[in-house]
Amino acid sequence: MLTNAIVFGSLIIALVYFIAWFVRRDFREQIERPKHRFQDQVEEYDSQLIQQENKS
Repeated sequence: MLTNAIVFGSLIIALVYFIAWFVRRDFREQIERPKHRFQDQVEEYDSQLIQQENKS
């Protein structure tokens, strides 16, 4: 009984989260911001490596 409540509660929370993510663009951008920040940092690091290799 308790496990059913936990499973259904988790499914409801996941569904609400998905709907909010799908409907609200600002919420989606806030959630995905760390991913984009990380990608920007990786690209910056790669470009610095390329610049250092070109100087050598």
